[in-house]
Amino acid sequence: MHVCLGFGCCFSRRRFLGFVAVGATAGAVSACAGDNGLTRALAPTDQELNMLGQQTWTDLRQKEKLSTDTAGTQQVDRVARKVVDASGLGSAYNWEFALFDSPEVNAFALPGGRIGVYRGLLQIAQDDAQLAAVLGHEVTHVANHHAAQRIGAERAGSLGAQIAQVGLGASGVTVTPEVAGILGAGVSYGIVLPFSRDQEYEADSGGLVTMAKAGYDPNAAVTLWQRMAVENAKQPGQPLEFMSTHPSEANRIGRLQQQIPSVMPVYEAAKPA
Repeated sequence: MHVCLGFGCCFSRRRFLGFVAVGATAGAVSACAGDNGLTRALAPTDQELNMLGQQTWTDLRQKEKLSTDTAGTQQVDRVARKVVDASGLGSAYNWEFALFDSPEVNAFALPGGRIGVYRGLLQIAQDDAQLAAVLGHEVTHVANHHAAQRIGAERAGSLGAQIAQVGLGASGVTVTPEVAGILGAGVSYGIVLPFSRDQEYEADSGGLVTMAKAGYDPNAAVTLWQRMAVENAKQPGQPLEFMSTHPSEANRIGRLQQQIPSVMPVYEAAKPA
C-alpha cells in the first residue's frame, strides 16, 4: 500500500532526523533569524544532495526490476537525453536512465543525474512528446534545487530545535524510504511526499519550456494531463501516485494552456525541419 503524505506531515521523524541533520550546526541555527534564512542555511550542499541521489539510485536499481522492453527502454533513453540536454544540465552530470518493470504510473529525476520511469507511465504517455512533458517537469525539479529547498525547510521546521544537538557527518547518511521520498523517488518504498504547490507550478512552467527546447510540441503536456485525469477518475479513492503529489488536474491544465502561446515560438525554432 502506498502512503501518500503531504509535505510537512509527521512521517517516521526518528528515522528522518538523522538525514535532515547532516551538516547542521548550532551556529547555523542561531545565525539565522527568519525561516527563509534558516531554510537557506540548512539546505544541503550540492555534494551532499548528489551523494544522496546516487545512493538512492543504487538502492532502487537493486530493489526494482528493470524492464526487458527494448522499445520502451530505447524510448526513455531517447527522450530523456533530449530533455536533459535542453534543460542545460546535459553536461552537468553523468546521466543514467532506467525503465522499471512496474505498473506504477510514475517517473522521477534524482539530484546527480538519474532518471527513472515506471512501465505504467508509458501506458498513459502515448508518444515521445507526452513522455517529454513528464520528464521535463521532473528535470526542472532538479534544475531548480527543489529537493534541497524541501530538506532545508524540513530542517528549519519542526526539527529546528533538535538539529543543533545532532552531529552526523556525510558518511552517516543512509537511504531510507523518507530520504527517497523527499528526493521524489519514494513510490518504490511506499511513501510519496509531494513538493510544494509553488514548486510544482515551477516544474510545470519550466518543464514546458524544456520540452519545447527539446523539439517537442508543448500541447502534448495538456493532452498528457487530460489522459492522467481520465485514468485517475477510474480509481476513485485511490489516486495515481503521480497525481497524488501534484496540483489538481483542472488547475494544472488551465495554467499550461495559458503558458503554451508564449512557448510555441521556442518549439517552432527547435522542432525538426
